[in-house]
Amino acid sequence: MPANNSAKNSPLRKNPIRNSLQLAWHFYQQQKHHSSQRVLRWVQGILLVFIVTLSQTSASIQAYLSHNLANLLGADLVLSQPLALSASQHAELAAMSQQIVLSQSLTTTLTHNGQWQRATLKAVADDYPLQGELRTATSQGGQENVSAQGAGVGEIWLDSRLLAALGLRLGEQLSIGGHRLTVSRILLHEPDRLMEGHTVEMRALLHRTDLQQFRATDDIIQHRYLFAANAQQISTILQWQKTHLPAAQVHHKQGAHPLALFWQRTENFIGLASILLFFMAAIAMQQLTRAQLQQQQFFSAVCLSVGASKQTVLHISVLKWLFGLLLLLPQVLAISALCHWLLLQWLQAQAFAQQGAASSFANLAWQPDIALAVKTIVASASIFLVLNFPLWLALWQCSVRQLIQPQRRSISNAVLFGCATLVLAGVAAHYSDNGLLTAMLLGSMLASIALLLVLSWLTLSLCEKLSQPFSGLLPFALYMMKQRLLSKTTQILGIGLAAFLLLFTLMLLKDLGDNMAAHQRTHDGNLLVSQASSAQMADIQLWAAQHAITIRQHKPFMYVQLTHINGGQLADVMQKPSDSLATLSRPVRLHWSEAVPGNNRLVSGQWWHSADTNWQQLSVEQEMMTDLGLQLGDRLGLVIAEHYVEFSIAATHAYQSGAGAITFWLQMPPAALTHIKAPHYSMASLELQPEQFSLLGQLWQQHPSLRMVSLQELTQRFDNSLAMVTRLISGFAGLIILLAGVVMVSSVHAVEAKEQKKNSIILSFGLSKRTCLQLNIIEWLVTGAIAATGAIVATWLAGLLIYQSQFSLPYHPDIGWLLGTLAVILSLVTGLGIVLSKNSLAGSVRQLMAE
Repeated sequence: MPANNSAKNSPLRKNPIRNSLQLAWHFYQQQKHHSSQRVLRWVQGILLVFIVTLSQTSASIQAYLSHNLANLLGADLVLSQPLALSASQHAELAAMSQQIVLSQSLTTTLTHNGQWQRATLKAVADDYPLQGELRTATSQGGQENVSAQGAGVGEIWLDSRLLAALGLRLGEQLSIGGHRLTVSRILLHEPDRLMEGHTVEMRALLHRTDLQQFRATDDIIQHRYLFAANAQQISTILQWQKTHLPAAQVHHKQGAHPLALFWQRTENFIGLASILLFFMAAIAMQQLTRAQLQQQQFFSAVCLSVGASKQTVLHISVLKWLFGLLLLLPQVLAISALCHWLLLQWLQAQAFAQQGAASSFANLAWQPDIALAVKTIVASASIFLVLNFPLWLALWQCSVRQLIQPQRRSISNAVLFGCATLVLAGVAAHYSDNGLLTAMLLGSMLASIALLLVLSWLTLSLCEKLSQPFSGLLPFALYMMKQRLLSKTTQILGIGLAAFLLLFTLMLLKDLGDNMAAHQRTHDGNLLVSQASSAQMADIQLWAAQHAITIRQHKPFMYVQLTHINGGQLADVMQKPSDSLATLSRPVRLHWSEAVPGNNRLVSGQWWHSADTNWQQLSVEQEMMTDLGLQLGDRLGLVIAEHYVEFSIAATHAYQSGAGAITFWLQMPPAALTHIKAPHYSMASLELQPEQFSLLGQLWQQHPSLRMVSLQELTQRFDNSLAMVTRLISGFAGLIILLAGVVMVSSVHAVEAKEQKKNSIILSFGLSKRTCLQLNIIEWLVTGAIAATGAIVATWLAGLLIYQSQFSLPYHPDIGWLLGTLAVILSLVTGLGIVLSKNSLAGSVRQLMAE
């Protein structure tokens, strides 16, 4: 009875909220300088900075795009399609709007005095521009002027890059398809520039009358209709477009920016990749939980002994963690704001400037969103809450008995694994926008993790087993590492994953680029014709025969627009962004072939045969099938030359190397050609000698719209993309390396007491501290060697798989890179390990006797 009264009169019972806060704050102040708490703050701080920076940067870009849409669309609504509107369609739309202005765009290659340059010609009439300012200059670097209308008949305006590339001066004449135009102005800014997306094409502006003089009948001209309309009229036009022109692209000021989905996909990909960061954080927090469990259980038992309830004990522990998180926020917000600003500066200087429109992106402003930051921090705190749940579950199970009879209560590995899996699954679900990307990314991560786990377990187990008959420092070190297999495995995972990311980026992708160029040269030559009409292809064949040039490949196609899947409109059926969906929003190539092409293999279904009367069947590329969730038997509605045709999916094909790189997403039986009337085009590849490239000017002068690109240009594009990817992944790998160091620190702290005891026992046998240091060096050398070997093997396997699928060749990595990587990892891991193990090496015989 007195005991019960004592419990009821406990201070923790009288004012539970205030007393719990005071005790939690006191406990936090006592613990905040402890090494495990410092490491915990590092883990939480790194993740918070990453997530807050990512969300703030994405919000800034989306806000910029919204502003960009309102100011660079050049109209209230823009309708774009390859074919011109019929007279009746134009009349209907004119009745629904206030004004319509037509612009026509054609991708072409301009030549002048032996120089040639790919460019986009835009043809307008006197009613252009509809909205906004058309800015030009009358001299290089001269004063900017606002032009009331576009180029006059017989004139052409070039942007400064195109003017320099062709070596032209103002007042000189440029010949296009035998038609001569005078270069009268320098084009600086078009009010409807947004519709060009993120292209790097150089620009030219001329009058629509001049375009009709030299264009061929089968050239593909993009017709853009700029509308002045109010909100109600925009809604009416959108409904009309869905019914009458489902294949047309429509953008309006009340809708989404053309690049909005692109940036959403970028954020989703980075978010998915961050699963690796959360995995590393889960490992570190698991080690920290084990390290601080005994101390927290002792404190909880003391609280229980003075009458506190288990709920109060749990509240104190949660409040202590919350105090640590709240006091961490000022540093997190300051660092993330700086990172946010640096990222925006980098995007302006690198990504956007490379698109040749740096001046148009001046509005990408640094403006932190406090509400979004709070929302992001709350979401991150929920993740940390789940990762801390195993510790609080263990505290719930503690009792007063532990004060007089200490019990070793360990945290269930199943609970730890379950909480980590829940967090990783939540992050994947939040950022996943299609199953294929998520499966590939998570699959590659799981494969790397599984490889490192198996390698570490097999190496330590086998080496320990084989060294049993021998004596010495190495067998003893291997034996001790085997006893702490979990701790060593976590260290190997952290180091190995960081090394794999860097090796994959810096070595494998570079090797891949070099081999892609060599492989394409072997199978496809050094010049690719990406689009040639029937007349243009006939002239190419004649030109090649005259100059003894080999045509390696020649494949016909026609342009189609996917508008429906199983009777539903594409925009309604497919909601999530994907690479396939982004491509299918524009016309794509449709090939026809009697048999399976040599560079394709049949994945599923059945290919058609010559006697088959069903011409409305397709074979769809495997990636597109998976990305869009299609199945055999699904119906695809295609608009071909303004006619709607429905096909069923009869087969699935995939690319295989060895017979050229020209392949197509969609293929149909040749029998369909008798039922479909549409312009035919060709893709081809040729092999030219270096001195024959100067002859290309003849072809481009005769056919300005002929689309050709050299292997050198393709390689340069890949190198530019590789440089961007390398910078991004290197920065991401920096975070991985930082967390790998945190994992090492946390794992050392988790076994620090045991290590001190081990070293004290060694000293009690008369051995010196030098021996303890030697054992420590051996342990870290073995840890670094296993991690480096795992990273090297993972990189080699990734290279092998990529090379087999792309080139059907074995992958031979650069031995110098691999040996250098091994030496660097061993040096860094051993050096950092010795520094971190300083406290465990301070054990003594006196300390052992005191225990």
